[in-house]
Amino acid sequence: MERYADVPAHLEANRDPADFALTNKTLVCCYVCRLIKSRNQFADQGCDNCRNIMGPSISFEDFTTPNFSGMISIMDPKSSWACKWLHLGKYVPGSYAMAVNDDPPDELQDILENKGIKLRHG
Repeated sequence: MERYADVPAHLEANRDPADFALTNKTLVCCYVCRLIKSRNQFADQGCDNCRNIMGPSISFEDFTTPNFSGMISIMDPKSSWACKWLHLGKYVPGSYAMAVNDDPPDELQDILENKGIKLRHG
């Protein structure tokens, strides 16, 4: 069964286009995989790609940032050349930041370093 990132556009087919502007003000991206979701979605569901990395003791505020630039939406990560180029081929379909514009908190850096994970900021 294929999983999809839980984004507002997938949940409600009859949304007013102006709603995206309101939602856009609460968008954040994961430092690790760059998945973009609203703050509420990260608080409720966590990151669709990084659930195994982030333990229950880490709050979504510690692994997300509103400071990103660019956005790419991906429907079929395994066959997309853009996903291969951006190293997103293993992730769930959804919207991703092209670049993260700040450094992750020290606590998250330590966790990632201990697990041998290197961040790609852009």
